[in-house]
Amino acid sequence: MTIIELRNIYRKGLKLSNNECDFIYKIILKELCSIDPIKIALDPYHLLNQDSQNILIESLNQISKNYPIDYIINKKNFYGYDFYVDENVLIPRPETEELVQWVLEDNANNKSKKLIDLCSGSGCIGITINKENKYMDVTLSDVSEKALDICNKNRINLKSSVKMIKLDLNSNFISQNKYDIIVSNPPYLSPKEANKIGENVKFEPEIALFAPINKPLHFYKKIIEFALINLNKKGQIYLEINPVFIEDFNQLLSDFNLNDVNFRDDFRGKKRLVKVSF
Repeated sequence: MTIIELRNIYRKGLKLSNNECDFIYKIILKELCSIDPIKIALDPYHLLNQDSQNILIESLNQISKNYPIDYIINKKNFYGYDFYVDENVLIPRPETEELVQWVLEDNANNKSKKLIDLCSGSGCIGITINKENKYMDVTLSDVSEKALDICNKNRINLKSSVKMIKLDLNSNFISQNKYDIIVSNPPYLSPKEANKIGENVKFEPEIALFAPINKPLHFYKKIIEFALINLNKKGQIYLEINPVFIEDFNQLLSDFNLNDVNFRDDFRGKKRLVKVSF
C-alpha cells in the first residue's frame, strides 16, 4: 500500500476535516514509523512496508474510538518539553502551563527555594519549573508507583534534577525540611461530571481525574492541611481548581482563615488558577 493510499484511508476513517486527518496521519508517520511526512508530497506512491502499514491501521482504529493520540505516540509537548505519557498519567493540558507560568513569574529572582509538586502525574509541572529555574529545589510526589515511574522516565529524558517521593495526601506526612512553595493540579472532577467530559478523557486514569464522591474539594482540604505542617512561613500554594466549585472553594479558604488569595482566569476565561499566600 502506498503512503497516499493510506492517507486517503485516514480521511475516510475519521469523522474530521481533511486537514485534521492529514495532521494526525503525519504525526503517526513521523512518531511511530520514522517517516518524514514531506514524503507524502514528494513521493506519494512510496510503498510502505508491512510494519508501517500495520502501525498506521492500528492507530487509525484506536483514534476512531477516541483513544488519545498522545497515548498512542507516548508523547505530549508541555511548555516546550516533550513528556512521556501513557494511561497511568493525565495528559498535560494548556491551562496547566499557565499555572507553571505563574510560579515562574513570581520566582524569577535567583533565590533558592524548595518546591513540592503534589499529585505530580507525569511530572510535567515540577520538571518544567526545575528546567526553567535552576534555583528551584523541586520534589515530585504521587501516591501512584506507576506515575512515579513515569516521573522518573521524564526526569531522565529531560535531564532534570528533581527528587521524587511517594506521598499519599490522605496520610499525615511530615517532611524533615519544610517547603517554600506547594504546587498542585490534584484530582478535582466530581464523579457526577463523568458524563460531561470528552470521550477521549475516559481513557485517562480515574484516580487522577476524580475527587471522592460528594467530596469535590477533598484534595484541596488535604493540601491545605499538608501546608499547615510542611510549608514555611510566607510560603505559597499554587493550585489548579475546578471553576464549578468556586463558591465551595472560597468557603474552604474561609474555614482555614486564609485571606491572602489571588485568582486567575485561564485562557478560556474560566477561574481555574489560584495562589494562596501564608
